[in-house]
Amino acid sequence: MVTSQNNISRASGNVLNKHDVDEIAASDVGELIQKIAGANLKSYGSLGGLKTVSMRGLGANHSSIVKDGFSISNSQTGQVNLGQIQVDNVVGVIGTTGERLKLVLPVSAQVSGSNFFIKTFENTFSFDSLSIRTNFKRGSFGQLMGYGAVKYQPKKLLISAFGSIRKSNGDYEYNLQNGQFITQQNRKNNDYLDYSFGGVIGRRMKNGFIRAGYHSLSIDQGLPGAVIFYNNTSDERMETLKHSAFADYLFSTKKVDFRIYTNGESSALRYTDSTFLNDIGGIDVSYQNQFLTAGVTFVTNTRRGFVFSGGLEEIASTLVSNDDSFANPQRYHNFGLVSVEYHRGGMKVQLQASSQYVSERNNNGINAPDRFRINPFVLFQLKSKSKTKVTHSLWYRNSFRMASFNELYYNNIGNNLLEPEDAHQFNYSALFFPKLKGKNIKIKLDIYYNQVKNKILAIPTKNLFVWSMQNVGRSNSLGTDFIFGLQQKLSKHWLAIVNANYSYQYVVDVTDSDSPTYKHQIAYIPQHSGNFDVSLYRKSLGFRLSNYMTSLRYSLNENVDQNIVDGFVITDVSLFYSFKIKNKTSLKVQFNAKNIFDKPYSYIRSFVMPGRNYLISLSYAFN
Repeated sequence: MVTSQNNISRASGNVLNKHDVDEIAASDVGELIQKIAGANLKSYGSLGGLKTVSMRGLGANHSSIVKDGFSISNSQTGQVNLGQIQVDNVVGVIGTTGERLKLVLPVSAQVSGSNFFIKTFENTFSFDSLSIRTNFKRGSFGQLMGYGAVKYQPKKLLISAFGSIRKSNGDYEYNLQNGQFITQQNRKNNDYLDYSFGGVIGRRMKNGFIRAGYHSLSIDQGLPGAVIFYNNTSDERMETLKHSAFADYLFSTKKVDFRIYTNGESSALRYTDSTFLNDIGGIDVSYQNQFLTAGVTFVTNTRRGFVFSGGLEEIASTLVSNDDSFANPQRYHNFGLVSVEYHRGGMKVQLQASSQYVSERNNNGINAPDRFRINPFVLFQLKSKSKTKVTHSLWYRNSFRMASFNELYYNNIGNNLLEPEDAHQFNYSALFFPKLKGKNIKIKLDIYYNQVKNKILAIPTKNLFVWSMQNVGRSNSLGTDFIFGLQQKLSKHWLAIVNANYSYQYVVDVTDSDSPTYKHQIAYIPQHSGNFDVSLYRKSLGFRLSNYMTSLRYSLNENVDQNIVDGFVITDVSLFYSFKIKNKTSLKVQFNAKNIFDKPYSYIRSFVMPGRNYLISLSYAFN
């Protein structure tokens, strides 16, 4: 049975806990984040397909992905591929746009437009001396996923090790319409294989902890490309090998919290196309992207209601390639942050200022100019003392994101004079806890307005490796997020939980009033999207009905009929049962049916998604 504490967090709408992760049975973190209000997923396939997420129309590069307190970075593309992050070890996901978890998050994440925080099993301290987790999944299209982890904590030590494998042939069927004729095709060159392993060591102390870890990920995949009439072949492939390491030290008392952290990654990517028509008979190009981060954050509390916080962070990143015509850039990105908060009764006022300085070096061409910005954040919050417990928040955030190495230097596409995107965010939110007998209800309403200057838009052309960069100029966003959560005990043994959210996003190009795209919706951002999930529990048996809806989008910024990508509603169901073998041992069996109405759909034009498919999982836990 789900505990009350877990149910309360489930009702918040921007928090997914371990129960949500298991029941949704997502193939990667991208499918999980899709359940968060305001998040807009771009997906180019099922297991292993490229997935990126944007929040409130700002673009994926404005969102920071933080895993166990460390930022995941990619200076080559500027976007984190969420399809490469597995979910079997994930125990929680949080999405934020306003206030941030100051001490846990790196400085670079605190100053970004939005943030997604991922918490995993093996990287966190617990109170059990020995914990074991294993999971095995088998599904349609040759899907096979396995995960195992052991966490040993004698006295105050933490020692964990983990490993996983995911594979799929990805040969799902789809319908291709050409005039009045509909033909059934199979997705080709869509196979995927990855395996990963790693470990963590740490020690818990009286006033904090210290930990260090390592993670390796190897991927071999085909790139299926867009579905094009009379051309069903695709021969491009991509291989990825990542090595990452991290370490941090946390010191915490009643008056002071202090954290030092560092992490780095080396990512090797190889792209091949054996049928590309050129004078050497194909493409075989490799890239090596590396970054190293070091930073410090602190929070101090005073008796007079003031809280001071701040931090410094430095990120050094490089990109090299065996392509002689490609740049070999280096980037040094410095972040600074100071913040002061004042609390009195139910009132909170926060003033924050952050700085960013970026220095570029190109060893094979002209340098992009150095950039410097100071970005403010202001928050006013008021909590009522009534029985309804209403919290009103009003905040403004200014942020910017640098163009990626590909946007600045990529062959025939890059522009080293490209300006960073500047974003101004205004937000009002109201959070309610209505008091109704026998019910646990949470309601949240956000109304926001964003302005983006020098907006950069990336649209795939040939496949998910080859892109076209478009500078929209200026865009405005007007939207609202509505979140509803309900927990009700139906009887002694029955519990019902309802989670729903709806997002309206009016995100338009306002660059030039004489342009044919003036006040047209930005490509691939739907005006309407939402989730509606219902879960029923009876003792150890559970059932979940999960729905995701999105309205039509446009494949280009010109909103004409030929650019429409149809909207869709996708319905998944899951049925699960848990067995208590002994006091500390449990076994869980789960059956998932996805897209049960076999709805043809795609997030990105011509990148078809799978129809009805199935997944069976078996999980073992000891603690």
